[in-house]
Amino acid sequence: MLSHNLSFSVIIVTLLISCSANQNETEYTVLKGATVFDGNGGEPIKNSEVLIRNDRIDCIGEAGDCSIPMGTEVIDASGKFITPGLIDAHMHFFQTGFFDSRPDAMDLNDTYPFPEIAAYQEQNPERYYDTYLCSGITGVYDVGGMSWSVALQEQAEENSRAPHVAAAGPLLTPVPGAPFDLPSDRVLVQLDSEETGVKMVQYMSALGSTGVKFWMLRADDEDYMDRVKAAANEIEKHDNQMIVHATSLDQAKAAVESGAKLLVHSVSDQLIDDEFVEMMKEKGTIYNPTLIVGAGYTVAYRAAADIAPIPINDPNGCVDQRTRELITSAAQFKDHPRLSDQFKERLQNFDPETDMTTDIMLQNLKTLYEAGVPIVVGTDAGNPGTLHGISIYDEMEMMQQAGISPKDLIVMATKNGAMTMNRQNDFGTLERDKLADLILLESDPSEDITNMRSLSHVMIKGEMMEVIKVQRY
Repeated sequence: MLSHNLSFSVIIVTLLISCSANQNETEYTVLKGATVFDGNGGEPIKNSEVLIRNDRIDCIGEAGDCSIPMGTEVIDASGKFITPGLIDAHMHFFQTGFFDSRPDAMDLNDTYPFPEIAAYQEQNPERYYDTYLCSGITGVYDVGGMSWSVALQEQAEENSRAPHVAAAGPLLTPVPGAPFDLPSDRVLVQLDSEETGVKMVQYMSALGSTGVKFWMLRADDEDYMDRVKAAANEIEKHDNQMIVHATSLDQAKAAVESGAKLLVHSVSDQLIDDEFVEMMKEKGTIYNPTLIVGAGYTVAYRAAADIAPIPINDPNGCVDQRTRELITSAAQFKDHPRLSDQFKERLQNFDPETDMTTDIMLQNLKTLYEAGVPIVVGTDAGNPGTLHGISIYDEMEMMQQAGISPKDLIVMATKNGAMTMNRQNDFGTLERDKLADLILLESDPSEDITNMRSLSHVMIKGEMMEVIKVQRY
């Protein structure tokens, strides 16, 4: 039973945290008695002590290893399990989880004008901050969005009740701008010349972006790949990192050859070969499989067609009210021209129990895992059917189904996530002098990654909050 009584409660979309009276009377807090997984992948620390000074870890070890100052607030965490805070290494702040933010997939402008949606997303990131913390996620990587997303990095760092944010900003792409671009800002920038790529890298790097993302590659187009090479060289000059959306083996190989540090999405067109595995290992490229996001679109289309609602497995009530209202009213679009009779028939044949990913994606992930390629957990949250925050559990559980051990998944969802954000010196593992970002669980996540759902408390930047299992809407 934790003696520290802090609680999550959401009124409209604002996180209100009630603090115990003595929280600010001491600069030290110690968590005692829990089993700790520090994020490095070694054996857990049983009957542990985690001493926190202000917002950082001062000492971590077994009982008696830490010198506890007089006046330290003691939190009895006996019987609980502690891991570093989770990192969703692939999400998008400009997207809502439905088609209102993706008119390219289903145009809902008559009901939800995209310019208004885009403005709301920029002005109200706090509701997603709440959702992520409530889900045990203390860091997120926005790997593609409008340029305003980059400013969230500093804003979130200054907000004691926000996850850490890394952001890449607009994407370079071989295609013209999509319907979700605005005259004043855009998500996609067409890589129509080497000069465009160089200027884009210079601009985003000057803004402080944590990565430059390429959406698809024309691997068989020599002229286009010359433009990619020019941009990649500029990325290296600015000590930035190259991120590539690649779903075919040819694209993925071209991305690694071009210097990609992070591949987002699985290779899904064919089984990977030994050449690709060796390329990934040699370059140290990180693989983010995003196993369920593709099927998430189908789930969202089924909801719009009034076949079945988008499932919300959210016992802690983390999903905000606006999102809930949006997706529970999806069936109002059942007569939308996008939903032809032929399309609806295909949607009827989809089984959400068995069709959420493909065997090729699962096999490729297992092959890379067994080869020792670094892997990270990222959901692509914000895309239709993939909700912010809570989708991380579904993604981790699907990765476990591919054959990844839950113990290794803890590392992928913490340490490796911080590495992709270039914040591994600040958080991602529980070590002295790192930020006190951690979660408390009722059940052992190393036995089954579904036990991540037993989340009871979150600590972000040294501040503890209790996740109360009630609906907040």
